[in-house]
Amino acid sequence: MPSTIYKLGLILALQAAGLLAVHPISETPSLSCWLVEDIAATESKPRSVQQTRVLVQFTDANGLTQSPPATTDPGTLLFYVFDPSGKLSLDFTFCEITYHLPQEAFMKWTRSLTAEGISTPALGKAWYTLAAGNHLDGRAVSLVLGPLGDKKDHLSVSLAVYSASATLHAHLGKPLSVPCTMWRGHQPRFSVEWRHRALGDGSLLYAYDGWKDKIEDRVPNCHLNFSALHNEGDASLLIENVEISHQGTLLCTVYLPYLRAQREIQLVVTARPQVTLQPAPLLARPGEEVTLACDISHFHPLEILVDFLVQLPGESHPTLLTGSTLSAHTHNHDGTYSITAYQRMIASDNLHGARYFCRVSHVSAAKGISSSQMLRVAGVSGPSLEDVMILFLTALFLYGTLSYLRKKVVSLNGSHEELKAQKNKSE
Repeated sequence: MPSTIYKLGLILALQAAGLLAVHPISETPSLSCWLVEDIAATESKPRSVQQTRVLVQFTDANGLTQSPPATTDPGTLLFYVFDPSGKLSLDFTFCEITYHLPQEAFMKWTRSLTAEGISTPALGKAWYTLAAGNHLDGRAVSLVLGPLGDKKDHLSVSLAVYSASATLHAHLGKPLSVPCTMWRGHQPRFSVEWRHRALGDGSLLYAYDGWKDKIEDRVPNCHLNFSALHNEGDASLLIENVEISHQGTLLCTVYLPYLRAQREIQLVVTARPQVTLQPAPLLARPGEEVTLACDISHFHPLEILVDFLVQLPGESHPTLLTGSTLSAHTHNHDGTYSITAYQRMIASDNLHGARYFCRVSHVSAAKGISSSQMLRVAGVSGPSLEDVMILFLTALFLYGTLSYLRKKVVSLNGSHEELKAQKNKSE
């Protein structure tokens, strides 16, 4: 009967909905990436870069997924990746894949890794480098993906180099640990290299052969924690005393036999400025033009914002002044900068007791830095406590000076009388 069929259909639909609510269909965890290929130039086409969308699905060591593979759009590649390092995250906001060519490295700190000259057959298959990270918190990782089994689209992480932050701020003159962590599985042979790059120039900071446990090269002031390196994979570079010359890009590179992965950390060196507002004390006559000079010294980097403000008597908040000027900056011997800001104002009776501020905004000071002076206009409210103190000190100074001069005169006169008496006796 039709009514019976409808009832059965409704019952089955309700049962299916209940099952879905208890056991929802879940897709395999996946990460959206781009495969970037460098296309060589031909007679008819110039050199170009080709990008292909890739969907990375996480699998186990056997290349198996816990749920059906996600459906992909036409033209999208599907890679099944086993990540024993645990560094690949679904919340990465960018992901790029490039082809990786396994090859021997010829630096002296990597020669021991391939001294036998024997490579595995797997190196002849397709290898990739996957670079991913999160723009929000700065986390980033570089992975080397090798073949997992015989299928071309099944891959496994063989090397991972991870940094907790892509940009690092360091205080001038302070110690610093530049973060870099590696995962190499059970591979005992590895080397670590740190380089510095700035304004097109590069230099080697540290080179360590982990297989020989030997420091091959290093600059003073830089170290590695070997216990943390071997036991935890912590390859962080320890800088004893940060200098302006350290600013730039620091590259952490880890080498395995025929493989390598690298992370870049942008280092910004900051120095907190010293701020002084002149003249001090701030005294003026009515109608006198006064130039406030705000000396800002020994700061880094150069980008800085300087404002002048005034808080009038009886007001609770200062107001911004306009018309300030800046001098040309000077470059100090330690690499820091100094600059002076100027603000002109005309002293008047109603400005007596006003407080003037020089406020500096700089990356080294999150809450800003300020220096202030209170304006005293002569003859407005009689001598203040500060005026009385100054007059007292001035009088004390004059008294001491006059006493000293009097003693000198008396001493000179006494000497003259003694000489005259001695002369009379001799005659």
